[in-house]
Amino acid sequence: YVLLATVCDVMPLRKLNRLLSIIALEEFNFKNNYIFNEIYRLGNKTNKLNINDLGYLVGPILNAGGRLSRSSYATELLSSDNKISINNITNKLIILNEKRKKIESAILKNIDFEKIKKENENIIIYFNPTLNEGLIGIIASKLKDYFDKPSIVITKSKNILKGSARSIFDYNIGKVIKNLLDRDIIITGGGHNMAAGFSLKKENFVYFKKFINQDYLKKKIKNKWINNYETELSSLSLNRKFYDDIMKLSPFGTENPNPIFLFKQIKVIKHQILDNKHISCILKSKIGITINSISFDSLNTQIGKHLINYKNYFNVIGYINENFWNNKKTLQLVIKDLIL
Repeated sequence: YVLLATVCDVMPLRKLNRLLSIIALEEFNFKNNYIFNEIYRLGNKTNKLNINDLGYLVGPILNAGGRLSRSSYATELLSSDNKISINNITNKLIILNEKRKKIESAILKNIDFEKIKKENENIIIYFNPTLNEGLIGIIASKLKDYFDKPSIVITKSKNILKGSARSIFDYNIGKVIKNLLDRDIIITGGGHNMAAGFSLKKENFVYFKKFINQDYLKKKIKNKWINNYETELSSLSLNRKFYDDIMKLSPFGTENPNPIFLFKQIKVIKHQILDNKHISCILKSKIGITINSISFDSLNTQIGKHLINYKNYFNVIGYINENFWNNKKTLQLVIKDLIL
C-alpha cells in the first residue's frame, strides 16, 4: 500500500515517506508474490520491480476495473490465493486496461488543444457530458501535464455533474474543493494538494467556474515551469555513471521530481511513431554523440510536429531514464520541451 500510494502521488516523496518507499522497493520481491509475478509475466516484464513499473504497469492494470465499472476485479485479485482465478482476473484486467487506453486516446484526440491554448485560461475547465466518469481523472492529469496548469474535467452522471481535478505544486486544489463544499457550491468533494474529486448540480456550474477562477487570481501564482531545468548538460553526460548518481535521489514523485536538464545544439536524425501517440527519436549533438530519446503523447502536439519535421539544430529539455526492452537496458532522454 505504501508503494501504490506513492505511485498515485498521494504523499510527497520526501523525508520519512521517501525512506519508506526506498525500503519497500528494495525488499519487495515480485517473484515471491504470485499476483505481481503473473502481472509481470503477462506484461512480458523480466526486470526487477521498480517504481516506474508500479506507476505505468501494475497501477493502471489494477485500476482498470474500477475505471470501467468492474471495481470488484482488483479486490478479488489481491485477496485470492487461487492461481487459476488469479490468471483469469489478471487477463480480464489487462483486457480492460487496453480498452481504457483506446477510450482515453479517442477522448484526447477529440480535445481541441490549440483552442485551449489560445484561450489561455489560468485554470483549464473542460466539460464533456459524454465522458466516462472513470476516466476523467486521467484526462485531467493529461491536460495538467500538457499545459502545466491546474486542470479540471467534468462529465454528466445521471442528474448531476462529476469532476476530477489535477493541480500544480503551488496551487492546493484539495483546499479549494473544501472551500467550495463549505459554501454549498458543490454537493460532495475531497482531495489533497495535487488532486481532488467532486460532484455538483448543473445549475451551480457557472458559480463553480467563477469561484475557482477568482480563487486562483487571489493566490497570484506564476507559472514557473516554462523552460525550467536544473542545469545545462553536455551530450557526453548521458552515461551510466551519471545516471546511477541521479538514481541516488530516487524514487521520484511529488515534491521530489525527476531532475530536468537542458541539452543544446541537438537535431533529429531518425524518428519512429509508437502506438500512434509517442515519438521515439535518435538525436545527435554537434559533437557527434547520438542520444536515444522519446517524447510521450506528443504525436499531434507542437513538440511532435517539430520532432518529425524540423531539420535544424535546437535545444532540448528533458530527464534521463532507463528503458528496458527485449531484456536489454539502455539510457534514454525523455523529452519535455524544445527550444528552437
